[in-house]
Amino acid sequence: MLFASVVVLSLMAQTPRSAQVKSAVVFLSGAQLTQTVTLNLQKGDNDVAIENLSPSINQSSLQVKIGGGVVISSYEYSIDYLSADKSYHSVTAISDSLQKANATLQTIEEQLATNKQMLVLLDKGVGHSMEVEQQNITTETIEKNLNYYKNRSLALKAEQTKLTAQQKDTKALISRLQQQLRQDANQNARRSGILKLHLNSPKTANVNAEIQYFTPSAYWVPSYELNVEKVNSPINVIMKAQVAQTTGLEWTNVRLTLSTATPSQNNTAPQFSTWFLRQQEHYKSYGTAAARNTSMLRKSAAVYDAAETELMAVPMEMAVEEDMETATVADFVSQSEQQLSVEYDIDLPYTILGNGKQQTIALLNKKIEDVEYTYYTAPKLDARAYLVAEVKNWQKLQLLDGRAVVTYNGTFFGETYLSSSTTDQALRLTLGEDKQIAVKREKIEDYTSTKIVGSEKRVTHGYKIMVKNNKTIDADIVVKEQYPVSTDKQIVCTLSDKISSPTTNDTGKGILTYNDRLKSGESREYIVTYTVKYPKDWDINL
Repeated sequence: MLFASVVVLSLMAQTPRSAQVKSAVVFLSGAQLTQTVTLNLQKGDNDVAIENLSPSINQSSLQVKIGGGVVISSYEYSIDYLSADKSYHSVTAISDSLQKANATLQTIEEQLATNKQMLVLLDKGVGHSMEVEQQNITTETIEKNLNYYKNRSLALKAEQTKLTAQQKDTKALISRLQQQLRQDANQNARRSGILKLHLNSPKTANVNAEIQYFTPSAYWVPSYELNVEKVNSPINVIMKAQVAQTTGLEWTNVRLTLSTATPSQNNTAPQFSTWFLRQQEHYKSYGTAAARNTSMLRKSAAVYDAAETELMAVPMEMAVEEDMETATVADFVSQSEQQLSVEYDIDLPYTILGNGKQQTIALLNKKIEDVEYTYYTAPKLDARAYLVAEVKNWQKLQLLDGRAVVTYNGTFFGETYLSSSTTDQALRLTLGEDKQIAVKREKIEDYTSTKIVGSEKRVTHGYKIMVKNNKTIDADIVVKEQYPVSTDKQIVCTLSDKISSPTTNDTGKGILTYNDRLKSGESREYIVTYTVKYPKDWDINL
């Protein structure tokens, strides 16, 4: 108990100084914070304490710099469990709003109670007046009393209805504020980090100190807007960042830098160890979660086959207002390529609250000139045609993986995912469905049969794909169809000589590709037939 009292008195004697966040470099995971504070030092030895540091830091990353010839003899970082939690601006603002809403509710309920009493008194007053005057009552008196009662009663009941609605709305507001307050209070219920320094100063002076450290409690996620005005026009790409932090601090008017790096605590390059072969048991597993997930992934594959597609938009229609010329944060962002990352410096003071909620920042606005547009369909998977933009030299854009919103000619077409982690020469962006390209796939009964020849079963399937360009302009179209590929020498699949000649045939994946240009109003048919031979007592996934 005595020791605890000594610690408290020691901390109080140090009169902790509060450090302010001046800049933050936010990584895809984590952030490097720089905080500054002015220290009042006496000549000789000084023990000082600096508070308002993040309670979640990587202590090995901690760096302290002090000017004026001051020598740092030693320092120690800890979490301040003795001081009360600091209130956050967001929590304080919500508390103020909640207090005002409760006061408003109290006033409304007092008015409701008063009105209710007035209605009771009004009923009693009219009845008493009628009893007093019943012996000498006239039609004029009755009409006068009834009119007064009617008008006053209606006015009070109308006000009662209005107040009841206000009471309901205010209670709903109080409920929302209480919920928000609980959420923010829980997210912000963090203690302050405190740094204790033992310093030696050559003179009595005020000196500036800078504290820098890494904290894992922050991140940013890239996202995009893909805006296409019309086919054969450039694509306008707006890169955005969703930034969030729960460092236990409010970042108020800080200089913000976003980096594509991800600091790691294991920066050792991998090396091989000896690969020893040994016999091991094999177990069969049926119906496992992994198998189910693999099956689901295969069924939900995008319209492009996995080697070619990076994006698939969900077609939607929603009117948006015409863009207006306005300044954005992107006007104050500079991009620089470092040795291992790309950094985006924002030349504006920025505030990121510590409640963990994502805040959106527009980083860059780029225009992609080298784009080729085609229409794509794989009717076995989806009997729709999609407008696809193929971006050449996409590596120069320095894009990261992230969600993208697609708009075409001012219409919102949905969300997609941009994956730049590809080795392909071109980046393909699926912009949305075009209903003016009609696609139909049907089985050809004359080319479909099942025969038993000796110990062998022969199954033949034939399909016809019809595509029509109902647009007023010519359209380049890519049609893909699939045939099975054998993994067993006793299963043999062969394409019929009756098929339409494909532009390419990927025998490894069993994919036929037809590249054509259809004039306005033109239609085309593609025939695909194949035969599979396998032992007649086998059951295969055909």
